[in-house]
Amino acid sequence: MRVLFFVTGIGYGDATRVHAVIDEMIKKDPETKVLIAGYDCSLDYFKGKFRTIKISGYRMPGREMKFTLSSFISNNYMLPIIWLFTAIKLKKEAKKFNPDIVVTDFEPAGITIAKFLKKKSIALYGFDPELYETYKTQHKPNKLMAMEAIFLKKVYKMADYSIIVSLIRKRKSLIYNYVEPIIRGRPQQLISEAKLMKELNLDRRPILVMLGGSHFGISLAKSLAKVSSEFNELFIVFGSGAEIESGGNFKYIPFSGDFLKYLKISKGIITLAGQNTLSEGLVFKKPMLVFPIQDHVEQQLNAYALKEYAVIGRNMMPESLKKSISEFIAKIPTMRYDAEKLNMNANGAAQTADIIMRLAKK
Repeated sequence: MRVLFFVTGIGYGDATRVHAVIDEMIKKDPETKVLIAGYDCSLDYFKGKFRTIKISGYRMPGREMKFTLSSFISNNYMLPIIWLFTAIKLKKEAKKFNPDIVVTDFEPAGITIAKFLKKKSIALYGFDPELYETYKTQHKPNKLMAMEAIFLKKVYKMADYSIIVSLIRKRKSLIYNYVEPIIRGRPQQLISEAKLMKELNLDRRPILVMLGGSHFGISLAKSLAKVSSEFNELFIVFGSGAEIESGGNFKYIPFSGDFLKYLKISKGIITLAGQNTLSEGLVFKKPMLVFPIQDHVEQQLNAYALKEYAVIGRNMMPESLKKSISEFIAKIPTMRYDAEKLNMNANGAAQTADIIMRLAKK
């Protein structure tokens, strides 16, 4: 079987999600061949792992925890033309690869390529349209979030099939294929906590801070660097390529494949509301302090879905962040107990692989 994946390069979340699915497909069919069309973070992540091809994609401006329409448009106004030319440019190489099916996240060029090749297309993403409808009954989304929701629904509609990763539980729908959370690994697959502490050269359990691969988390890291010394905790910060210096009880590590090792021995995690990190936090049963990106519809929905299981932060300014962290640390013992009651299977990677392989053979 041959599968062409289009993977957004804004951060690493979509890339790690797709990688987990590919691993499951190869387990089921070792002859599986994949071609990754990506850019920025996704291209960097998959190079050396699978065959890749560079495409043009979204540009997310700014380093604050807010998604703004004006800056997005100013940086992406040529995208519709870029998507078309990307598809035309890739048509020859994609035709040579001859995929049985094309899978994309919210990169419409993937759907255009599938139509060029007369192949089936699948949209694979974490935005949940049905949860959005529930969210609207309790919160009033602004125009920007409403526009994002319309766009993502349109991508689902353009594709022949859609697979939606549900954060808390598997949903049933006549329109969408829902799967459980997709994760890269489980706690029991790693060595013991005592051995991990020695391997990672740690003398106490840290609080992890996951910034993701985009620039949105830089303000979180900079604010934390200012207040970290006021806590008797070790903060280990992952991601985003920010130029942030380590010091004292604040340690910065660029994106690393060892993240799950640190997660297993951590006290808890402070993170943006990216679905993959939240899923892994739930499966590893870790208390979480979550800061969703403002006006980012998927991240706001993820935080909404987790409101009973995590502390939700809103303000990145140092004094407000200090209060949120203090509240979070005080709740860690109770939240650890609450997390223990979550019995998640998180078999989304295997479920997604089954759907893709089944549809490819139709």
